[in-house]
Amino acid sequence: MNKKAIHYYNKGYNCSQCILKAAEEYFNLKVPKECYDLCKGINVGLGIGSTCSVIEAATMIFGLMFDERTVKILRIKFIDKFQKEYGVVNCSQLRKIRNKYGNCRIIIEKSAIIIKELIEKNKKIF
Repeated sequence: MNKKAIHYYNKGYNCSQCILKAAEEYFNLKVPKECYDLCKGINVGLGIGSTCSVIEAATMIFGLMFDERTVKILRIKFIDKFQKEYGVVNCSQLRKIRNKYGNCRIIIEKSAIIIKELIEKNKKIF
C-alpha cells in the first residue's frame, strides 16, 4: 500500500488523498468521489497546520472498513504509532521532517505501512 500511496503523491494527490486512493486500491474499497473532495479541505492540517491530514485519512479508511468501536480503537492505535514515530501530530510541527526530506513522502510512506498493518490485524470484521 505504501508504494501506491507514494505513486499518487508523486502524481499530485495531496497527503490525505494519496493515502485514501492507495487504500481504495489495495483493499478493494468503494470510496465515494466525495471523500476525495472532502480531502481538499483537510489538507495541510485543515489549512492551518493542525492535525496532519494523513491521520484524518487513516480514520476515514477505518470508518469505511470497520464498525464504530473498532474505528475508535484503530484511530487511537494509529495516532499512538504516528506520534511515537514523529513526536508530533500537527502538520506545522512536522515541518522539520518535510524540510529534511523535501516533502511529505516519508510521512506518507510510513503511515501507509502502519495503516496496512493495523487493518490486516483487524480484518475479521472486513
